Amino acid sequence: MKNKQNIVGFELKGHADFSEYGKDIVCSAVTAQSMMIYNGLNEVMKIPNKLKISEDGGYMFVSILDNDIKIIESAQDMLKTFLLGIKAIEKNYNEFIKITQEEV
Repeated sequence: MKNKQNIVGFELKGHADFSEYGKDIVCSAVTAQSMMIYNGLNEVMKIPNKLKISEDGGYMFVSILDNDIKIIESAQDMLKTFLLGIKAIEKNYNEFIKITQEEV
């Protein structure tokens, strides 16, 4: 999710279905990257954010809660790195993952 030129969050929906549960490397890669970014924003940078995760594992939503441009800008390196990582997964496994970007 973007707010003008800044990334302010992300949403993951559905399952990759690359392989069976527990062996799905696409799902594992996306999950690892998304949890790393969430933990970085939340635990390391202490940036106020909203997290929603579904019980069955098919959904994750992370959004920066603060509208302070300095806080949003401080998160950009981390969020842009996440986007690059997810794009690399999409490039290699485009049958199983699709990235869409929306303005909020």
